[in-house]
Amino acid sequence: MPEPASRGIPSKKSLWFEYAALPMPVTTRWEAEDVLKLIFPPQAQAAQYEISCKLVRLLAEKGEADGDAIAAWQTENKIPNSTLRNLVIPKLVRVGMLSRERENPTGQDDKDKRHGMRLMLSTRFGEAFKHVGAEWVSLVETWKVKRKAVQADRAVH
Repeated sequence: MPEPASRGIPSKKSLWFEYAALPMPVTTRWEAEDVLKLIFPPQAQAAQYEISCKLVRLLAEKGEADGDAIAAWQTENKIPNSTLRNLVIPKLVRVGMLSRERENPTGQDDKDKRHGMRLMLSTRFGEAFKHVGAEWVSLVETWKVKRKAVQADRAVH
């Protein structure tokens, strides 16, 4: 049986990145909302974008939040559980904007079986993009030097 036709990169794993259409010019200071537009493009994922902006603001204020604090914030802001916990948090963790730590239950009673969660902002996203960018610049510069060396060698012969 043939494989189904590809529908492209799943939105769970994709970024919206087009240099000519960035949310802000590269010469200006970006805010969290601008960076989040690359992760959850508002024109395609408006609900996730709005929720991610609110979540990042919460974590910027508090530094970190455990599962109970997130649940209270979620109720207060009327945020759907499925969108937050199945789409927004996992994608922000996957791309490295958030880090999620799980706490092992103590198991001291029957109610203590779930693994508590703590979310914090992470710099892994920025570190990864800096590395990718630096590697690309290095490759382009190396190719330029090699081209010049070949041209100089041809001019001599």
